[in-house]
Amino acid sequence: MSDLARMVPAAMCAALILCGCATRPEVTFDAQHPAVRVSRHGILFGDEYVRPQEVAEILDGYDVPRSRTIHIRLDSDVRDLRPARDLMARLCRAGYKSPVLVTERHAESMNLGKQKRQVPPPRRETRRFK
Repeated sequence: MSDLARMVPAAMCAALILCGCATRPEVTFDAQHPAVRVSRHGILFGDEYVRPQEVAEILDGYDVPRSRTIHIRLDSDVRDLRPARDLMARLCRAGYKSPVLVTERHAESMNLGKQKRQVPPPRRETRRFK
């Protein structure tokens, strides 16, 4: 084997080791495992505290569709809902259509959106016989 053939695998291994891993952890956004959490101390995304204005940018970074329901978990010690409402308003301004608040006990939500109009049954014509 030539020296070049021996150096290529070694160079590739070194490049992989030096550049590190460029993947990010997978984040779930369902009602049972919401990634966004409001606690008494602030807003968390995963396990990191973030500012409210950063949440929409983080969701964009994870390629979360704007039509998706964003579940925001409220910790049981939260008494003031203003930070949660502020976060929901920021998400709506950023284009996320349905952010919802969930608690640990009731980790399910329903997005009704625009309800379909119920059409009444057609009227039956009554005929009178002469």
